[in-house]
Amino acid sequence: MRHLRLVDSLIGALLSAIAAVGVSAVAAGHKWVVVVPLVFTAILLLISSIYGTRAGIIGTVLAAVIFAFFLFNPVGSLSIGNQTAKANLGWMLLLGISFSFLFAPPGGLHRH
Repeated sequence: MRHLRLVDSLIGALLSAIAAVGVSAVAAGHKWVVVVPLVFTAILLLISSIYGTRAGIIGTVLAAVIFAFFLFNPVGSLSIGNQTAKANLGWMLLLGISFSFLFAPPGGLHRH
């Protein structure tokens, strides 16, 4: 049972990372790029509600790193030049981790 929870967490985190890469590819260069982390919070809520707290937390951190590295200037760096983008990324981290604790089912997919 413990291994199934670990696998669920890894699957959920991987889905979050893949979604973050896809959203980054779609949003890159658009004017609305700074709001992407806030909108992505809905995906993190979905992931954590299906795969559990650990998946939500890991997925949130992975998405933040992916957005910082691929989406915001300077691209290819973890530093973010735009203050609004930096603040929205911080809000995504706060909300994503909070939602993971508040809305995740106990035990993830494999409940007793």
